This record gives sequence, C-alpha cells and structure tokens, in this order.
Amino acid sequence: MTHTGSSATRRPVFQPKVALAAVFGTTVEWYDFALYGTAAALVFNKIYFPDSDPLVGTVLAYGTFAIGFLARPLGGAYFGERGDTQGRKGVLVATLLMMGLATTAIGLLPTHAQIGVAAPVLLTLLRFVQGFAAGGEKTGALIILFENAPPKWRGLLTSLPAIGTGTGTLLSTGAFALTTGLLSEDAFLTWGWRIPFLLSAGLTFFGLWVRRSLPETAEFQQVRQAGSAAAASGLSATSGRPLRQRIAESRCVAAWRRYPKEMLIVIGAGAAENAGYYVFGTFSVTYAEDRGLPTAALLSGISLVAAVKLVTVPAFGALSDRVGRRPVSIGGALVLLAAAWPFFTVIDGGHTWAIWLALFLTLGIGQSAVLGSQPAFFAELFDTTVRFSAVGIANNIGTVLTGGLAPMLASALLLWFDHSVTGVVVFIALMSALTVATVALARETRGAADPAEETASRKENLQAAP
Repeated sequence: MTHTGSSATRRPVFQPKVALAAVFGTTVEWYDFALYGTAAALVFNKIYFPDSDPLVGTVLAYGTFAIGFLARPLGGAYFGERGDTQGRKGVLVATLLMMGLATTAIGLLPTHAQIGVAAPVLLTLLRFVQGFAAGGEKTGALIILFENAPPKWRGLLTSLPAIGTGTGTLLSTGAFALTTGLLSEDAFLTWGWRIPFLLSAGLTFFGLWVRRSLPETAEFQQVRQAGSAAAASGLSATSGRPLRQRIAESRCVAAWRRYPKEMLIVIGAGAAENAGYYVFGTFSVTYAEDRGLPTAALLSGISLVAAVKLVTVPAFGALSDRVGRRPVSIGGALVLLAAAWPFFTVIDGGHTWAIWLALFLTLGIGQSAVLGSQPAFFAELFDTTVRFSAVGIANNIGTVLTGGLAPMLASALLLWFDHSVTGVVVFIALMSALTVATVALARETRGAADPAEETASRKENLQAAP
C-alpha cells in the first residue's frame, strides 16, 4: 500500500525548481512538436510531396504528422514502464534529448528535389521519433508535479505543463510568422523554414540543463524506500525473464488489469480537447489556404491565444480544485461544440478581429477548460505504482484517435464534401459529445483518496467486519 495523502499535504504549494523543470522542458518539447504541424500546412506539402494536387499534398503531409501520434502510445508504454520502475526524472531527460535531436535533424533534411523519395521517408522516420518521445514527455511532466502537489492544489499545479504546450505553440507559430513575414515566398520555401527547426538545438540543451537538477517525486521515493517499486506494488521484477512473461508482468498490463474502466475514461475524455486543438489551431490554416484567404490573421491569432492560454489553462485548473474536474471539463467541451460552425464562418469573413475572437473562444476558453481540468483528473484515477504507465498509454491512445488523425481527417473531409466544411463541423461535434458523455459517466476525483488507499481501506473494513 502506498500512502500519499499525508506527505503531500505537508509539502509547499509551489516548488519553483520542480515547476520550472516541468514547464520549460514541456515548452521545448512542444515547440518541436508544434513546428511540424505548421510546417505540414505551409511547407512540407510543397517540398516533400511536390507532385500532388496542393490539397492532396497537404493530406499526405498531415499523414506524416499523424505518424508522430501513432508512435505516442508506444512511447507512453516504453517510458511509462521505466517511469514506474526506474524513476520519473530519467524519463524526462531522455524524452527531451530525443525530441531535440529529431527536430534539429528535420531542419537539416534534404528535400524531395535533392534526394527523391528518401526525403519523405526520412521525414516520416524523424516524425516517428518525435512522437515516441512525446509519448513520455507530457505524462512525465504531469506526474512529477502531481506527486509533489498538495491534494487541494493538484488541479492548478498539474495544469502547468499545459502552459509549456501553449508556450511551445506560441514560440513555434511566432517563429513561422516571423520568417514568413521577413522573407519572400521563394526564400522561405528554399531555406527560411529550416530556421525554426534548427533553433531547437539551443533550446534543447538549455532544457536538459534545467532538468538535470530535477528531484525524484516524493511518492516514488517512498516506493523505493519500501524496498523497490516492484516489491511495493506487488509486481515482480521483469529483468532477465522471457519476453512474454515480462509483458504479462509489465505496468502496462497491470494498469489495464486493475483499472479497465478508468483507462477507457482517459481515452475518451480528451476527445474534444485533442480534436479542437488540431482542427482550430492547425487545420484552420489549411482551410484558409484552400479558400484562397490570407493566413496572417490566423497565425498571429493562434500566437496571441497561445499567450492567453498561459493564464486561462491554470485558471481552469484552479477552478477544478474548487468545483470539481467534471463540470469544468464538460463546460469546455460544450463551448467547442457550440463554436464549431461559427468559427469557420468567421474565417470566411476574413475580419482579423473576428478571427482572433473566434480563436479565443475555441482555444482560449473551450479547449483550455478541458486541458486545465483533466491532468489532475487522469492522475487521480490511478495509484502510484502504475500511474505513469496508465496515464501515458491511455492518454496517448486517446490523442492518436481523436487528435493526431484530426488534421488529416479534416483535410480529407474537406475534399470529400467538395471543399465544404460541413464534415469537419460534424467531426468536432462528435468529439465534443464523446468528451461530455465520457466525463459525465466518470466519478468525480477531486478530493478523493488515492485508489490504492481506497482499496486497502475496503479490505481492512471487510477484515474487521464480524
């Protein structure tokens, strides 16, 4: 049994070293990850898939974008196992280094015109590496803050990594907005697009320096002090055993065996946030280009809203500490549902102020509410010994199904509906409804005891019964 509540309540509300390492590392990782989404819409469809119709080329480019998401559950399982058995800190260092190397390599990658079909193949491989690293990054940052937070501040503190994702998006879209604004189209397509990718090298080295001083979480240290993570969790060590047995005794299998309902909840609960982010924040650029509209207002608006989210995401996390995880998450999903059709109508209108307002409502309010309230919600569903694996696997599966495929699916729907946005709006509506239904069926976790403690308490009550 892992008792966590009492030690958590004695910790300070804010630990600057832990928060800085988690947030800045996530910023660097999501700067790298978000660069690809914007480049897929503006660059890769032209220089890596040049023989296709522009919109078809975009679908192919988003296909490589989706590959990164398909790799995320694998990364979640791999790094989750290591995070639950060897510690959280090592995972966060490894994922940051892997992401930085892959992103820098993309900035150096020859084009289709230079090396032919090998170019998109290598691009796809590097995107896979990015996704594999991201599979452990966001979960690790969430876990390390969650396990060092007093229970009454978990919503606020676990929302801080989302600031990193917002800051990373802000930096990436800002870098592209700056390069497209300062360079001619030919110069940008020839070499200018590489600059934001190459800047990742410096950011990565600084992020590694920050994370090297990151302490292990108190809860994982308690597991170690009890003997070992495996002994404390009731799971036997897997080193040196046959592969089949190692898989059967892994934290991944243990998470599904102990918490099947909770795993499904995590998979479905983030649908609105995942799809909303990639449709409103990424696909919208493709939609504007397909309509022959300028993209400057969208790119600048996405950058501005990313800055706004530095405030709104933790605000909604803090709100979930007061009113509960479920109402905040459901409210955000309903905002995304209501705003889907008007959003694209506003883009068609072409008014900058209206586009910025639409982005604020969808990404700054709707998506931020779901994003801010769910990290603590997910972590509170599982006990310490399988938490990293459970959240990493289930959350990444949900991200693949409802987020990673969203830009490619939205582009395909645009083609299927003869350049009408109707199919995209229906997709957003379905994803929002999935979040509402899943979260409504889940239990409220705010203020609840650690699942391991609840199980132990029930056993003690049964043993004490006459």
